[in-house]
Amino acid sequence: MSLMERPTFQLTVGSMIGVVGCVALNFWLFRVGILWGILGLNVTKHVVIAYLCHAIGLDRPAAAEPTIAATPARTELPLA
Repeated sequence: MSLMERPTFQLTVGSMIGVVGCVALNFWLFRVGILWGILGLNVTKHVVIAYLCHAIGLDRPAAAEPTIAATPARTELPLA
């Protein structure tokens, strides 16, 4: 990676608000009940894994390999 290239994982303000919201929701769910807290942690875990997979580019389609065009065979004979 060069000095001017953007890093692959960069936390934006929107995703930071999402992380804080998930943590706050988990605290509140654990106050309601242990089962709700565990369920909230499970959902948060899946959301974080989906975000990380998206951030590192696992959902991008594979780049198509460049096709090499076949050059036609020469049918002319060299003149001697």
